Amino acid sequence: MIAAHYDPSENIACVVAGKRRFTVFPPAQVANLYPGPFEFTPAGPTISMVDFDAPDLQAFPRFAEALDNAQSAELEPGDAIYIPYLWWHHVRSTEPLNLLVNYWWSPLAPTAGHPMEALVHAMAAIRALPSHARDGWEAMFDHFVFGDGGSADHLPPARRGIQAERPGDEAFAWVHQLLASRYKP
Repeated sequence: MIAAHYDPSENIACVVAGKRRFTVFPPAQVANLYPGPFEFTPAGPTISMVDFDAPDLQAFPRFAEALDNAQSAELEPGDAIYIPYLWWHHVRSTEPLNLLVNYWWSPLAPTAGHPMEALVHAMAAIRALPSHARDGWEAMFDHFVFGDGGSADHLPPARRGIQAERPGDEAFAWVHQLLASRYKP
């Protein structure tokens, strides 16, 4: 058994021998899967704290909703499954002898920094703020990160800074330069 987890990559898993049952969950189910600590993980990504073989719905009541949003597949030798970026997945071997081959690839530019770094930094910098301040930062993230606020058409091209259209490598280099200049020890 492999505990439910997500990978910060695209994934194709192919069963070579034996059988495996995959249960996958969209990223929006994160709260219903009760993720464990970031720092103490067996293989890197955070895992679900729910025992999928005997889920304790009193301790983890939202897990029932996660199951309602799950998809499962039984794979045999020669079968493959595509697991999208950040989708949670639980894998169970259903025969004593199993062999699985994975191919992972990342949509991230290798020099662009990792979104997990931004998440952990935001958790440390924003989570403890008063609710009105968190609400303000939620609006800023919604606009500049998740909305269309990246458009800077209203600014002169020379003044667009991080909002300028540029490849990920250049954007990350620009951010690194900005942070280094503003936050010198």
